[in-house]
Amino acid sequence: MELTKASVALSRLIVDAWNHYEETTDAIVPDTFPDIARIAAVYGRAQIKDDAPQSGRVLISGVVHMTVLYVPEGGGALRRLDIPVSFAHIEEAAGINEDCRLFVDCRVVAADAHVMNSRKLSATATLSLCCQVFAPDTVQLTDGFAETDDKLELLTSTHTVTVPSGVLRREFTLMEDVNLPDHARYREIFAPRAELRLSDCRLMNGKAVLKGDAALHLLAMTTDDTLEPVDCVVPFTQIFEADGMADNQQLSVRFSVRHLDAERRDDGLIGVGLGACVLLTAFETHTLHVVADVYHLEHPVHVETRPVRLPACHPLAELGCEATETVPVGMKISQIADVTAALDTLLHDASHTSLRMMACIVYRSDDGEYYSVHRAIHMPLSLPDGAQAVRLSGMQCRASATISGEDSVVLSLSGRCSLLCDEPLHCSDLSALTVEEQAAPSASPVSIMLRYVDAEERLWDIAKHYRTTVDAIRQANQLDSDRLNTRAQMLLIPVR
Repeated sequence: MELTKASVALSRLIVDAWNHYEETTDAIVPDTFPDIARIAAVYGRAQIKDDAPQSGRVLISGVVHMTVLYVPEGGGALRRLDIPVSFAHIEEAAGINEDCRLFVDCRVVAADAHVMNSRKLSATATLSLCCQVFAPDTVQLTDGFAETDDKLELLTSTHTVTVPSGVLRREFTLMEDVNLPDHARYREIFAPRAELRLSDCRLMNGKAVLKGDAALHLLAMTTDDTLEPVDCVVPFTQIFEADGMADNQQLSVRFSVRHLDAERRDDGLIGVGLGACVLLTAFETHTLHVVADVYHLEHPVHVETRPVRLPACHPLAELGCEATETVPVGMKISQIADVTAALDTLLHDASHTSLRMMACIVYRSDDGEYYSVHRAIHMPLSLPDGAQAVRLSGMQCRASATISGEDSVVLSLSGRCSLLCDEPLHCSDLSALTVEEQAAPSASPVSIMLRYVDAEERLWDIAKHYRTTVDAIRQANQLDSDRLNTRAQMLLIPVR
C-alpha cells in the first residue's frame, strides 16, 4: 500500500566539538628592551583568520595575540612584550560539505609564560575551541495511507517536537570611537577583551533584528606606572537577511568575537574595531501523528520499519549563576589591578551541571610589585526539571575581586547563560506495508470470547490478537471511549 508522509525540515547538528589544547612559542626580547627578571602577568586574545567547511572536514586557523608584562632586571616600571602565536585545527566528520553552516568560537582560557633566560621566554596559550557544523535535512515519517481500507486498523502516536528549522551564519563589524575619561593620566592601553551582550532579538518580515552592546575591558598603564582596568560599552543594532525564517518562530542567537583592536589616540578617544560572527537558529514546533502499529481484520500483513531519530531541541529560559572563592596569595596586597574570567567548558552529568571558568587576578603587593594568580572556578547551574541533556548557546560573565585579610583575595563571579535542551525523538517508522490477498484463518470458531485480563494490557494488543477492533471491545464491555488499557477485569471480546 502507498504510504503518506509527514515531512519535517530541520538543520541537523553533525559536529559538536569542544576542544582544549595548548599553543606555545618562544620569543626573544628585543635589543631595545631590558633583561627579564620576572613575569608579572600574561594576557591573550584569539583572532580567527579562516574557517570554512570543506569536503569531510573543517579547517580553522588564526593567531593568539599575547601580551607579556615583565619586571626588568634592576627593577623599574613594567615592560610589555607583544607576541603572536599561530594556531590551526582540523575537525573531520562525514557529511561536511560547502553547503553546511559553520560556527566557531575560540577563547583563550589561560595565558602563561616562563623565563628561559634573561633574553628569552616561552609563552603558552590554552585555547578552548568550539566547532559546530549544521547540515540541512528533511525527516519523513509515515502518518497514513493514500487509499482507504475500512478493514485496516491503525494505531497512531502523537508527538509534539521542537526542532531547529533553520540555521544562518552572519558576520558584522563594529567601528567606534569611545571616549577615554581623564585620558591624560594614561600612557598606554592594551590587552583588549570584549563580550557581546544581547538585549533584544526578533524576526520581522524575513529579517533578524538584533540589539545589544559590546562590553569592552582594557588594561591601562598610567603615567605613574600603575595598572588600572578601563571599561566601556559600544551599543549596536544589526539587521540581517533571514531567508526561510518566519516571524512567529523562536530565535536563538550566539556570538563569537573574531578579532578585536583598540588604540588610544592623542585626542582622548579609543578607536575600537571589532569583528564578530553570529549564529541565528530558528525553532519550529510540530505536532506529528505517526503510525505506530497496523493490522488487517481479514488479511495478514507484512510490515517493514526503520529506526528514526529526530534531533528535537528547544531553548531554555536564561539561567543565572554565581560563585565565590577565597584565593590565598601569600603576601600583603595593596591593589587589585585586574580580574578576568573566561569560560572553559560546560560540565554536565546525571547529578549536576556547572560552568568551569578560568579566572586570573592581577594584583599589586605592599612593596609595589605586580603578580598574578590563576584559578579554575565552578559555577553551578540549576536546570529545570526534565532537562537531561543540555548544550551551551551563550554566556555572559562578570568577575570581581576584593582584598581579604592580610594575604587573600575574595574572587566573585556572576553570570547568565543560555542553554539548549536536547530531547531527540526516537521512533520506529513504517517504511512499507503489504496486505496478502489470501484471507487469514479465523482467530476463533466462536463469535464472542470471554477473557480475564490479569496484568495490565493495551486494548489495542488484545484487539490485534483476536483480529477485532478496540471500539468493538469498548462497546461490548461498556468502557469509556478514551479507555486505552485494562487489568483485573473479565472482558467480552467480539470475534469477527
